[in-house]
Amino acid sequence: MNKPLIALIAAGLVGSALAAEPPQPGHGQAMRQQMLDKMRTLESQSHRGRMHILKEAEGCIQAAQTPQTFRACEHKEHAARESLRDSMQPQRQALRDEFQHMRRERGQEAPQGDRPESDKP
Repeated sequence: MNKPLIALIAAGLVGSALAAEPPQPGHGQAMRQQMLDKMRTLESQSHRGRMHILKEAEGCIQAAQTPQTFRACEHKEHAARESLRDSMQPQRQALRDEFQHMRRERGQEAPQGDRPESDKP
């Protein structure tokens, strides 16, 4: 047999094995909805934190009277963004781990680039 034919047969076997797997009615959809809700909540927390940082930075910048105070505002904003990112990291990692666990349970190992939206910087 030639290689393309073997690859085609293998793909057919894998596809038929996946099709033969009994679906769990509603379970997968409910899990996906739960994951979406968690991602949405986490991203919303991140947005609120960033908006607060930007409001604080805007007030500081508007009040700055010298280049030094302006730079201090910029440094404070940068530090606040890093602090927010660092404080959210454990939640993001937990969500990534849960997502990968869910994929493994369903027999679908998550590819490296397949991450929840809330995990993106």
